[in-house]
Amino acid sequence: MQLPQLILLNGVSSSGKTSIARLLQERLNLLYLNFSIDSNLYALPPNDLRAIIEGRQISRGEYKYSRLVLGFHAAIGGLLAQDNRLIVDNAMTRKDWRVDFDRAVEPYTVARVGVHCDLSVAREREIARGDRAVGTAEREFPLVHVDMAYDLTVDTSSSSPDEAVTVILDWLRRDAVNAGGSRRSDRVAERP
Repeated sequence: MQLPQLILLNGVSSSGKTSIARLLQERLNLLYLNFSIDSNLYALPPNDLRAIIEGRQISRGEYKYSRLVLGFHAAIGGLLAQDNRLIVDNAMTRKDWRVDFDRAVEPYTVARVGVHCDLSVAREREIARGDRAVGTAEREFPLVHVDMAYDLTVDTSSSSPDEAVTVILDWLRRDAVNAGGSRRSDRVAERP
């Protein structure tokens, strides 16, 4: 069994992607960086980050969220080009972003995991978190899985991140990742 160079976790905000990514990092026998769109958001100046969390537009300069997303994809390609392995969690809600992401990762092996979650559950989590604009999950829900082909899906509506990670690891052990570019011969195993 070969480990992919990138594991994509795609789902709505508050569906559990980051929790799954962190657990996967701990349980895989190779080092994977958890690289999320949030990594870029948290690089924003505090007042601008607060504006996004509150659902407001950033008002300075010619800031466009699309630039941040496209830069994120370019950074993914750059990290992979330097032989880093990544777990990427994101909510891909636009076709042009999906196309750009696919271009950035084309030469690499990618396991695409759809993280599904009932909207009512994601809404509850979003409110409890307090670090997301309320309504983000609802806005992303009808868009995030459109035109996405997944190798595997998990549903976090009633399962824990640990249960989702177990499903993903079982799948990695069982099924070869057959996506783009060159492949490596790393064995799937959990850390002891």
